[in-house]
Amino acid sequence: MSEAQFGPSKLVLLNGAEAAEVSAAIWRCYSSVFDDSQDYETWNREMFTRHAQRDGFRLVIAAEDDTVLGFSWGYIGKPGQYWTDLATRSLPAHIAEEWMGDHFEFVELGVLSSNRRAGTGRALHDALLDGVTGRCLLSTTTDASDAAVKLYERSGWRRLGLLSPDVQVMGLSRG
Repeated sequence: MSEAQFGPSKLVLLNGAEAAEVSAAIWRCYSSVFDDSQDYETWNREMFTRHAQRDGFRLVIAAEDDTVLGFSWGYIGKPGQYWTDLATRSLPAHIAEEWMGDHFEFVELGVLSSNRRAGTGRALHDALLDGVTGRCLLSTTTDASDAAVKLYERSGWRRLGLLSPDVQVMGLSRG
């Protein structure tokens, strides 16, 4: 586990085994940011624990005392995983062939509303990708005014294609 100071909070990088220890704290932040899971047990079983067991899993949290202010996680994407297969089918064949498989999948980035516009999202993004090389992929809204989309574009991500009319796949190549 590595730590970095960030303003009044602290950034902490965790692996999959360490992530299990903080899943309840991540859930409290996640459920405040996103409204897409029924309850902690379902989210933890069907998403978080499954992701934490994947190769290359990394979780970065911004925390102050015992409160998670924001988080970001990702892992190595491989054929046979839901999102990798969906993106492979959705992208033009030549792009899928170039980008998909053994890529770093930037899965989640969330910051409590009270901590937005203070650099927390940027710090989480950068810490998650620190040391990651090769192809990185994510999906996000196509809304160019969305704060996350603006962050990704400023960080060098570019649109590779669409999963649906309002969801795009973005890619970032890291040397």
